[in-house]
Amino acid sequence: MSVIPTTVDVVTILWERASLIPLTQQTIVEATVIGSAAPCDNTLNPGDCYIAAVLCLLGNGFVQVLNLDSGLTGVAVFIRLR
Repeated sequence: MSVIPTTVDVVTILWERASLIPLTQQTIVEATVIGSAAPCDNTLNPGDCYIAAVLCLLGNGFVQVLNLDSGLTGVAVFIRLR
């Protein structure tokens, strides 16, 4: 029996919020991609809206495996098996 190789895509996003007000928009500080983030590459630039990037990733097969939120900053990790 042969094993089909699986490729894993990983996206890590560091984000920040301008204030502790809960509804303040979170913006991306830095994003790192291992493999591919297609078709969400254009949502992962510094200054982009974090929620827009999350919605794109989740809508394209990624699963969020980590979400650390300190209030003003946070980090999230997403994976996708191909």
